[in-house]
Amino acid sequence: MPTGRGWVVASTGLGILVLGAIFGNQPLQQLGFGLIALVGLALLVVRRGRFSLTAARTISPARTRPQQQVSIELVLTNKGRGAAPMLLLEERLPPGLSGHTRFGLHGIEPGGHRDAGLRVTPERRGRYAIGPLQISVIDPFGLARTTSEAAPPTPLLVHPAIEPLGLPREQGERRSMSQASLRRLSGGRGEDFYTMREYVEGDDLRKVHWASTAKRGRFMIRQEETPWHTRATVVVDDRAAPYEGSATSSSFERAASAAASLLDLYCRSGYGFSLVTAHGAGLASGRGTDHLNRGLDLLATLELRGSSSGDDSFLQRVRELEGAAAHEAALVVITGAVGAAEALAVSRCAARFKQVSVVSFPAHRFGHLSTRARWEGEQRTLEAARLMGRARVRSVVLGPDDLLGAAWGSPRTTARKEVAWGARTELV
Repeated sequence: MPTGRGWVVASTGLGILVLGAIFGNQPLQQLGFGLIALVGLALLVVRRGRFSLTAARTISPARTRPQQQVSIELVLTNKGRGAAPMLLLEERLPPGLSGHTRFGLHGIEPGGHRDAGLRVTPERRGRYAIGPLQISVIDPFGLARTTSEAAPPTPLLVHPAIEPLGLPREQGERRSMSQASLRRLSGGRGEDFYTMREYVEGDDLRKVHWASTAKRGRFMIRQEETPWHTRATVVVDDRAAPYEGSATSSSFERAASAAASLLDLYCRSGYGFSLVTAHGAGLASGRGTDHLNRGLDLLATLELRGSSSGDDSFLQRVRELEGAAAHEAALVVITGAVGAAEALAVSRCAARFKQVSVVSFPAHRFGHLSTRARWEGEQRTLEAARLMGRARVRSVVLGPDDLLGAAWGSPRTTARKEVAWGARTELV
């Protein structure tokens, strides 16, 4: 179809042609006819040209994280017998991706090709479709244009942001086998004597290995645990009720990022880990980088489900974990606001897991509630943390500006130190 310039030229030619006919001026009529014919010729060039364009798109990397640039490489080839005129290319981007994706090429000779590179930046996790690629062919005078789709959409998966974490320190007999073996791995004798470690206050003195103590000059403890203790379960509460906020500033986005950070931690530490959600099937236990990528893929597309405050799917999932037979090293529950029922259910899991932690992003810290509502929400969070602290459950409560990495490595729980976050009411 004609471009804006083409419509102006055609309208001008038509006006000149009419004026020439009114005044009987033949040269004026010829000029008007020539302008109209020029637009018609431009339409013929862009529609009936002997060029044939194909395009191939490559995205690198195919999996990325928020605020990391993604490269898009385009290769355009002219397989026709005629030269392609000036081209205008545009990649369609969905909401959540930003970048300059519109550019022009001066044409491609028969059998030739052109390479082009673009960069886009995702704002948040999710599954995106880049494209389709639209190619507009424009005649040399810019009077006519035809548009077609040259490449179908290509998927892009954006994983949640990951914070670097370290294994939290534990004291005494509750130290897991994996933490001790990371520092000092000895030749184990079967499943009853896997490693040795230095004495820590709270250890049973009956487990002192006297031969090693005499040799090293300091108390050494037998670590009587088996390798299957190095398994962890990460539970993500995907109910809508406990969360607040929108887009990248929502508490659920922070929860997804925290889950991704923990999966990365357990993968680097040699743990076997599983991912459990309140509504979905989750991810079975496994190890390695491939298993980590599967977990991050699941978190990238995880969405809130349900809107009823009476949804008990999360409690049912925690009860299932409590009733399982095998013991594990760690359970980490990631949720929004924690109530008394959730705190009690998680506390019961301490009998099966050597370490239980709760990372919560309370809705009242992320929403726009009244001062009274925020005070009441803070008090409920404090009571839930105290209840879990009695069962030796670590509580990490974070607000919009708090980093998980700063709180996760602390060996102190909310029960031992009057809830460090309690003094920061965040009511302004």
